[in-house]
Amino acid sequence: MVRPAGPAAPQDTNPVRVRYPSRVDSDLFDPGSARGGEPPAGPARRERARYGSAAEVRELSVDQACELIKRALEDRIPAPIRVRGEVSGLRMPGHWYFTLKDEGAVLSCVAWRTSAARFEFVPEEGEEIVATGTVGHYAPQGRTQLYVSAVRRIGAGGLAARFQAMCNELRQLGYFDEGRKAPLPSVPRRIAVITSVHGAAMHDVVDTARRRWPAVDLLVVDARVQGDGAAEEIARAIRLVDLHRRALGVDAILVTRGGGSAEDLWAFNERVVADVFWDPGLRRRRLHLPVVAAIGHESDTTVIELVADRRAATPTQAAVLLVPSRTDLHRQVDHLADRLRSALRRRIEQSRAKLDLLARHDAVRRPGRNVERQGERLAHALRALARAVHGALAAKRLRMAGVAARLERAGPIAASARARERLTGLAAQLGRGAATALARRREHLFGLERHLHAVDPEAVLRRGYSITLAPDGRVLRSARAVAAGDRLVTRVPDGAVASIVEDSTAASPPPATRPMRAAGRPQAKRSRERADREPPDSEPPEMELFDRSP
Repeated sequence: MVRPAGPAAPQDTNPVRVRYPSRVDSDLFDPGSARGGEPPAGPARRERARYGSAAEVRELSVDQACELIKRALEDRIPAPIRVRGEVSGLRMPGHWYFTLKDEGAVLSCVAWRTSAARFEFVPEEGEEIVATGTVGHYAPQGRTQLYVSAVRRIGAGGLAARFQAMCNELRQLGYFDEGRKAPLPSVPRRIAVITSVHGAAMHDVVDTARRRWPAVDLLVVDARVQGDGAAEEIARAIRLVDLHRRALGVDAILVTRGGGSAEDLWAFNERVVADVFWDPGLRRRRLHLPVVAAIGHESDTTVIELVADRRAATPTQAAVLLVPSRTDLHRQVDHLADRLRSALRRRIEQSRAKLDLLARHDAVRRPGRNVERQGERLAHALRALARAVHGALAAKRLRMAGVAARLERAGPIAASARARERLTGLAAQLGRGAATALARRREHLFGLERHLHAVDPEAVLRRGYSITLAPDGRVLRSARAVAAGDRLVTRVPDGAVASIVEDSTAASPPPATRPMRAAGRPQAKRSRERADREPPDSEPPEMELFDRSP
C-alpha cells in the first residue's frame, strides 16, 4: 500500500497498492506427546501436586506456564545435546548470544562468559558449527534457548555458500558493473520508499528527510521485508513504481529495512530481486529510476545492495544520500550568489576599462586621421592590385604564346607539311629502290641470256659436235641404252643422219670427279648469288630442243 509521507503531500492520481495475504502459524508445544507416551511418574506427580490436574486447574499464570514449560524441557530432553546449524547474529563480548539456523528453523543460543572463554575459536557469520549444550526456557523473555557449553567448527554454512554462489553468478553476468549504474538526482521531487510501514526504518527515513529538506515528498510503499513471499513483493513493488514513475512523479527509489539476522534479511538475497534491475538475457538495465538500498546494519551485505545503484549502511544514511541538506543548499545558493556578484563586478570593471581604453584611442579622438590612414591603405592596396593584375596578365600572355606555338606545331598545316616532306622522301626512296631493282633484274636477265647461249645445243653443234637420239627420241647418253638393230638419228648442224646399230660396246665409266670450288667463296654465298642471277620463275623440267622426227 502506498502512503505519502512528508509535509503537504499531494494526492496521487495513480497509486500503487499491494495486498499481502495474512499468515498465522500456531505450532503449540505439547509436553505430553513429546516422546509419544505418558510422562514419568515422578515429575508428573510433582506437577499435579503443585498445579493440580487439568480438570482441577482451569487457568495458569504466565509464571506457572513458563515453569511448566521449563520442567517439561528439562525432564523430556536429554542433556547434553548436539545441534548442527549456521551461526547468525552473534553478539559479544561478555556472554555470547547468537542463533543456529538451517533452512527450516532457528534456535536461540546462549554461551555464558565462563563457557565462551574456553572456546577455541570465535565463529563467523554464516559458519556452520556443532553446538553442545542443554535446552532451557528463559521465562523473563519467554524464550526457549540452547545453553551452549562447547562448539565445534564444521565449515561455511549453506546460506553463506548460497550467498557466495549467487554473488559469483551475478558478477559474471555484469549485475555489479559500476559503469551501468544510474546517477542519483541532485534534488529529487519525490522519493518512493519501499519498506514495511511497521518498521523503524521508515520512521528514520521520514525524520531524516523532514530534517534535511521538507520540500521533498516521500511515497511509502508498504511491503513485507522478511518471510515467505517477501522477495516477490519487494520485486513487484520496485517494478510497479518504476513503471508508473511519470504518474507518481517519482525521481528515485529507496529500498530499506532495519537490522536483523541473516535469515531475516534473506529476502533481499533472492534472484528475483536482482532480476528486477537487470535483464540477464539482453544484458541491459531494466529500471529507469535510480535505486538506493539500505538493508540491515552497517556490517550486513545483501544482493540488492550490490545490484542497486548506491548502497547505504543504514536507512538514515540512505536518506542522507537522496535528500539534499537544507543547510547545504542554502550555503550553496549563497556561494553561487557571491560568485555571481563577483563575476558581475569583474565584468563591469572589465567593460569600464575597455571603454576607457577606447576613449583614449585615436579612432575616437582623431577620426580624420583614421580616415587618412584608411585612404593610404586603400591606395597602397590599389597599387598592389594593379601590379598583381599586370603580372597576372603577362603570365597569362606568355602562357598563351606557348600554347599557341604548341598548337601551331600540332595543327593541320604543320602536320600536312611534315606529311608532304615525308611523302617526298618516300617517293625519292621508292624511285631509287625501283631503279636499283630494275638494274639488278636487267643484269640478271643478261646473265641468263649469256648462260642460255652457252648451253644452246645448236651452238654446240655449230662447234663440231653432234647429238644422237635413241629410238624413243631421247638423247643417247650410254651405249648400254641401245641394242643391235635399233634405229638412231644423229643431229648435225645442217641436218640429221639416220643409222642402224649393228653392235654396241660399253666402255668403263670415267672416275667421278668432284667439282672444284672457288677458293675463299663459300657454297652458301655462291648459291645466294646464283639465286639472284636466276629468274624467280623456275624453268620447265625438260626443254624440247630437238625435233624427234627422223
